[in-house]
Amino acid sequence: MNIVFIVIVLFSLFVSTLTCIWILKIRKKKWLVMVVAFCVNTLILSIATVLLYQLDILTFRKQTDGLFDSLGILVLVFFIPIITFINFYILEFVRNRSMSTPN
Repeated sequence: MNIVFIVIVLFSLFVSTLTCIWILKIRKKKWLVMVVAFCVNTLILSIATVLLYQLDILTFRKQTDGLFDSLGILVLVFFIPIITFINFYILEFVRNRSMSTPN
């Protein structure tokens, strides 16, 4: 997988996790936080897909080697539910940790 894709996926995970933790502390509604995580991931990764496609079509075309490289530029769209799933477990950890810590 291209280093550009890895940086974009990690950036999306970082931004969505910080946003979700902030909203969880304010609203305390897990379903709202998961919708926000999905929307933030979709927004960041979709915009990155369009920008990379406009930047250079030949660099990010479909290739035949590697597990994720065969998806080409669609690897970013493929990671939307995966990052949202990772956010779910990070939020469970944060929520359980904050519930077990006495104030």
